[in-house]
Amino acid sequence: MTDPKSKVWIIAASDSAGASGVQADLATLHGLDVHGGAAITAVTAQNSQEVVSINPISASALRDQLQALRADGDAAAIKVGLLADAEQVEVLQEFLCDFSGLVVLDPVLSSTTGSHFGLAVAALKTLLPHVDVVTPNIPEAEQLVDMRISGPPDMLSAAGRLRELGAKGVWLKGGHSAQDGPCLDLVWLSEQPCWFAQPRLSVRHSRGTGCTLASALAAFVARGESLLDAAALASAYVRQGLRQGYAIGPGPGPIARLGWPTQMTDFPRIVDRLDWLDYSAFPDCGESPLGLYPVVDSVEWLRKLLPLGIDTCQLRIKSDDLRLLDTAIKDAAELGRQYSCRLFINDHWRLAIKHGAYGVHLGQEDIADADLDAIRGAGLRLGVSTHGDFEWARAASIKPSYIAIGAIFPTQTKEVRIVGLEKLSRWVRLLNHHYPLTAIGGINLGNIEAVLSTGVSSVAVVSAITQAQDFREAVANLNRKLLKGAE
Repeated sequence: MTDPKSKVWIIAASDSAGASGVQADLATLHGLDVHGGAAITAVTAQNSQEVVSINPISASALRDQLQALRADGDAAAIKVGLLADAEQVEVLQEFLCDFSGLVVLDPVLSSTTGSHFGLAVAALKTLLPHVDVVTPNIPEAEQLVDMRISGPPDMLSAAGRLRELGAKGVWLKGGHSAQDGPCLDLVWLSEQPCWFAQPRLSVRHSRGTGCTLASALAAFVARGESLLDAAALASAYVRQGLRQGYAIGPGPGPIARLGWPTQMTDFPRIVDRLDWLDYSAFPDCGESPLGLYPVVDSVEWLRKLLPLGIDTCQLRIKSDDLRLLDTAIKDAAELGRQYSCRLFINDHWRLAIKHGAYGVHLGQEDIADADLDAIRGAGLRLGVSTHGDFEWARAASIKPSYIAIGAIFPTQTKEVRIVGLEKLSRWVRLLNHHYPLTAIGGINLGNIEAVLSTGVSSVAVVSAITQAQDFREAVANLNRKLLKGAE
């Protein structure tokens, strides 16, 4: 017996043209291998040129559909689209009170062809406290919060108001903005908001983008992705579809609904601040792969390893003793120069600059606090840790020297988020031609071949060397595996 698929329920209107609404949502779910159930709120007669009629389903019929869906067990997520009237909103509020999964609301107030639907904004607002993510475009947000939105500061204010109205998360889409430059979405799904930036596309066939974004977000969460990772994937999914939209008649056609995104260039640049978009790239690490990349916690280990020909290494000392750190990083930088080693200092970027280290390695939580301009201005390389699609896209936005991916396996050194080989393989296919990559986390002589089979050319190791009975033999054996993997 095969395992059941993850389920997402669609609560939206039918589009007879198949370009938006339930048809678009179900096509999106199918492409992402998620089972879709549907409760129809209205039957619309439309084509590529116009909406001919909107025929609401009765509140009692909507209730019957929802109860029938629930009888087969709850879904992982719900995507809500067009609601036809206040009575439908009341039915949905009652239903959502007992639903524990993700709820995504695409607040449809008009169609791409310009037709306005009948639901009062006041009724839709009452649904916001039941919603995990609301995904308005700028015209929809302006109606929901009763303010004009003319740029990023207004987008922040509007998103804040939507959260005050009860929405737990807000994805404010900036495609309708008249401003020059990239398309900016404000994504506020955690404590701090961020921006998703995409180059603007001039395409004719773009119907159903809002439906598709919301249903893709629900689908990726149903597939087990975190909400932020699902957002990065959903943005790329829509971009991929916009590039391959197609005609179904004389008017604008739908975007394509395809599978998982396969090109890095479809992913957004994810930035904490808009000035990140102006950053220039950090220096590269040279033509040779990073290769075997030991991560050690003392200068003593550097003195043992660098004479063995290790040409990439990281010093990671967890200490608050500034005098100890200053001395250790000074000595480490000198050793790196002596042995021509690409020596990265973990976290302590000020001391790395002071003592002229080769580079700095930062975790996700450190990117926002570090002075990236100072690190780049000093000529240091930068590596960044990542654990998911959101994090690597955020790291890529500052154009680092390399990206670290992990943890691939459980580790002995700390509690970690496990990535696994399947995701590593997918990210290698996405990123390998854009950034040097190194895999980290629980890698040892017994599993390194499986890691290298994903196509990654560098592995960062800790205990595989520092806890080996003979560290020299461990280095030699790991290097042999890397050389074999490169053949």
